[in-house]
Amino acid sequence: MGKYSQLRKITQVFNEYGIVLTGARKHDHFIFDLRMDKIFLNGLIFELEYALEKELEDHKVIAVDAPSQLIAMLID
Repeated sequence: MGKYSQLRKITQVFNEYGIVLTGARKHDHFIFDLRMDKIFLNGLIFELEYALEKELEDHKVIAVDAPSQLIAMLID
């Protein structure tokens, strides 16, 4: 799967959760700025992994605070 199609799928999942990925908003903290519960954050990560058919390591996911960090982790 190419990077463009990965980014398209990632954008679709974030849009389903109402998260804007443009401008400075992509650096907003999931819990403090976007006001997401931990359960919804785990659901978002699960849906992204499912859409991209990837599995992220748990110890790396714990350190993720913003959409831009999560996207970088999924694309690498």
